[in-house]
Amino acid sequence: MNDKSSGGGCGIAVLMLVHKDKNQAQRLIDHLSKDFAVFVHIDKRSRLKIRCSENVFIFKKYKSYHGSFNLTMAALFLLQAAFKIGYDRYILISAQDLPVVSNTDIINFFKNNNHEYLELKKIPTPEGWPPMDRLISYYPNNFIRNNDRPFYIFLFRCQRKLLYIYSKIRPRQIDGDFYGGSQWTNYTHACVEKIFQYLKNNKKIINRFKWTHCSDEIFFQTIIRQITGLAIIHDNLRYIDWDNGPESPRILRKEDYDKIIRSNSLFARKFDPAVDNDIIEQIYRKIE
Repeated sequence: MNDKSSGGGCGIAVLMLVHKDKNQAQRLIDHLSKDFAVFVHIDKRSRLKIRCSENVFIFKKYKSYHGSFNLTMAALFLLQAAFKIGYDRYILISAQDLPVVSNTDIINFFKNNNHEYLELKKIPTPEGWPPMDRLISYYPNNFIRNNDRPFYIFLFRCQRKLLYIYSKIRPRQIDGDFYGGSQWTNYTHACVEKIFQYLKNNKKIINRFKWTHCSDEIFFQTIIRQITGLAIIHDNLRYIDWDNGPESPRILRKEDYDKIIRSNSLFARKFDPAVDNDIIEQIYRKIE
């Protein structure tokens, strides 16, 4: 493994997906980059400008539409960029996340820790998430969405309708076991090395997932279950409130603070300063 002096601590790389709110993202990057290397992928559609520094690496390669395979590719791209340098630990977060313990606590948690921390459920799951439909239906990858112009709304609806009909006529085959869970994960260097070795030896897997809705919640879990010799803890170390309401996951607020801190998590999501900035300030006061 390469020298990790740029990663700080035990050699941690934080991989961050960013698509909005420059100030929120920049503050998080500034905080984490004091002790970790931070690899940032900005949605190619965004005009955000993030400051570079010695420990911060900025990329803008994919249009990261929600639900599209491009989100998986963006995460894979960051993982590859960090892997080329070499770190002990790779942590995937979004810019709407926050650490809920200090950087030192994160370093100490992962020091001499060879476990992989992620949610890992065989599909179909008892609770029905991730849904089996994702594996048999086709979903657009590069598509127009969240655009209020009538033409693009019409184009997206036509695209979805055609793929829906095609999925009914020729549903995708369930050609193996599939696993899912949260896309926010924590891998060792050995695990990432085996992921890329698996992809090298199984080139068809990219095409298998290319038309999968929210493939970022299935792609890595499915690969990892094909890899032997990993010590997996079924916990992604995130506090997330899946209230099944309109926000899903729920945007965290000041009244959630005690639950977050008592959760024994390293990170929490998601936060929005336009909804409740007080909780963000409260957490930064604790961790800085």
